[in-house]
Amino acid sequence: MSFSDFFSEQAKRPSGLFGKLIMSLIFSKGNAALNQFTYELMSVQKDDKVLEIGFGTGTLINKIAQQLDKGMIEGIDFSDAMISIAKKRNKEYIKNGKVKLYNDSFDEINLEPDSYNTICSVNTIYFLDNPGKTIKKVAEILKPTGRFVLAFEEKPGKINDNIFKLYTIDEVHDFLIQAGFLGGVTMNSRNKGKELFHCAVAIK
Repeated sequence: MSFSDFFSEQAKRPSGLFGKLIMSLIFSKGNAALNQFTYELMSVQKDDKVLEIGFGTGTLINKIAQQLDKGMIEGIDFSDAMISIAKKRNKEYIKNGKVKLYNDSFDEINLEPDSYNTICSVNTIYFLDNPGKTIKKVAEILKPTGRFVLAFEEKPGKINDNIFKLYTIDEVHDFLIQAGFLGGVTMNSRNKGKELFHCAVAIK
């Protein structure tokens, strides 16, 4: 297996010591600016019920939990390595009921329709088997007028295209409209040095 194949697999589902030690550092540093961009666009209210899909090290979950009062944030991730790190980072919020983490696949887990005020996902769209189907499920579990913030970036470097599928802004916009986000979709972009970040904000 080439390094690009190995790295792409680890980016999709961190595992083992490499996932726990190396990928966690890469995620924490590499996703910091995009997590902040996402947080700003989520407009979370103190009593909201929030969901993050693919929470990685749980950094964004922790930031959102700090602002919640009677609300709560749930997270879904299928990486054992990331679950372990995120649980430690959010142990106090898990104890008091503000945070609940699921070790599962979003496509397979059963969630109640019209349950969440806000849903976010950062740097996960590249790995979805069927983005249209996944995003349609997001729309179904959002409350009416709920908000979905989908963050991604234009990735440089060598990656395995069979594992790491890149999408254009127009393609992501179309996925959201076709999934039923008829309340409006706005595409937001931000530069950090040579990196270009995108956050789609879709209203149900």
